[in-house]
Amino acid sequence: MKAGKKLIGAVIAVVAVIVVIMVATGSLAKGMHKTFDSPKKYFAYVEKQTLLSKKDNVLRNVYENLSDTVTKEDVALEEQITLTIGDEGQSYLRLLKDLGADLSWLNSAGIKYYVNTKDNDVEFTTTLYLNEKEILNPTFILDSQKKAVYAKIPELTKDVAKYDLDQFSEQFDEIFTKLEKFRKAYPDTKEADKLFSKYVKLVLSCVENVEKEKADFECDEVTQKCTQLKVTIKDKDIQNIVKTVCKEASKDKDLKKLFEEICESMEVEEYEEAYERLVEGLESMEEKAEEIELGGKIVVEVYVDGDAEIVGRVYKFVPDDGESSTLKIGHATKGSKRGFEVSFKEGEHVAKFAGTGKLKGNKVTGEYTLKVDGEKYFAINVEKLDLGALVDGYVKGHFSCEFDGNLGMIMSLIPRQIRKGITGFSDVDMKIGLDLNVDTSAKKHNIDLGVLKDGEELFRVALKGTVKSASKVKIPSKAVDVTESSDLQDFLGDLSWDSLLDKLEDADVPKEYRDMMKEIMD
Repeated sequence: MKAGKKLIGAVIAVVAVIVVIMVATGSLAKGMHKTFDSPKKYFAYVEKQTLLSKKDNVLRNVYENLSDTVTKEDVALEEQITLTIGDEGQSYLRLLKDLGADLSWLNSAGIKYYVNTKDNDVEFTTTLYLNEKEILNPTFILDSQKKAVYAKIPELTKDVAKYDLDQFSEQFDEIFTKLEKFRKAYPDTKEADKLFSKYVKLVLSCVENVEKEKADFECDEVTQKCTQLKVTIKDKDIQNIVKTVCKEASKDKDLKKLFEEICESMEVEEYEEAYERLVEGLESMEEKAEEIELGGKIVVEVYVDGDAEIVGRVYKFVPDDGESSTLKIGHATKGSKRGFEVSFKEGEHVAKFAGTGKLKGNKVTGEYTLKVDGEKYFAINVEKLDLGALVDGYVKGHFSCEFDGNLGMIMSLIPRQIRKGITGFSDVDMKIGLDLNVDTSAKKHNIDLGVLKDGEELFRVALKGTVKSASKVKIPSKAVDVTESSDLQDFLGDLSWDSLLDKLEDADVPKEYRDMMKEIMD
């Protein structure tokens, strides 16, 4: 008897642990909703989970990332942009030599800049590169208190130039006031969440015709077992949505506050009258909602996996007369395979971008092809696309594609003499390819794009940036005032160009170009 009680106690304990785990992970709540909710309530629950989630909502995360960038007052950013000419690109540059433009010496060019803003002071430092050699390092500093701009160009002079902005004092103050108002008016994530949540729930409350059943969702021959929620929207549903949203928006104090803040930041005069006109427009739409006619019906199929997450959507418009049209967006997972598809079908015409990737951890690798009515246009190879980073609003992965096509139309736009050289050097029919590496996050980004011809590199553009903490801008203690035009002319006349010309020579710039620059500067 005691052994039986112990066994029952152990079973209860195990069940209790399982329940605690399910509650903690949300599995129990999801299962309860799926099992006991009506189709309408389950549809609303799933959509709210997808649209209002603060963790796995891509759109929300992108907005939050943008908000952080736009509203931040003090920030420092270092960015480098580099253009590198590939072997195939060099062969085209050599063709220009016969036309009197010798650029065969050019291997790479770039610019690196550093922007630092602190307490409305700004420091902007740049470095110009040619063939991986530093050529010029100018720095510009804005003193917001004394309203002056300083310029330092160490290759040309040891002096620092100062330009007084007192004559633009009013405009200066106005710009900073506008920036401050804009930052304050820009809705933060909490405000955006509150408004978005309110109207998502309003729209979902108007959805009536929902059916629920088990169904397979297929993407590029990968099939996943799902729950299908089928929503049918007719004229009355659209009319009800419009009336409900307009009625709420016309008396929404949060929306009014946001409208007024934006108008104030943009210095819209008489924004109260503007808001009244907005309310009148909403009331008019509410009154005329009964006149809305779709000319058919909209059928939305939402496919949900076992975790109550949406894996795909199918939107169909079925007109009273004519052919139906269908838009399909989603992905299906089976084991390590993940099929993806975005397609549009109208009658017999189909445009489809689809493919299957292999999942390893949270990264997917595969090939995705665009076909229109069965004809292949191009394919994109994806390597190690980080799905976790994508949800957070960032992109990490490698992408490559190749375009087939006759360039005859483009070639006809090129001058005859150049066209003759190009067609004599290579075929008009060529394959243009792209090779892209992307690694972005909140603090840094690396984007590297190569353009290829028949598999050989024409050129490559690389962007590398880092967000840093702002530091106090150092205002020069000594400077030459060039506010007056005569003083500016004297300053420019005293510049020494020898160091710059030496650096150009070190970067393999031909003597004829250096002499041409020297003649212009003298």
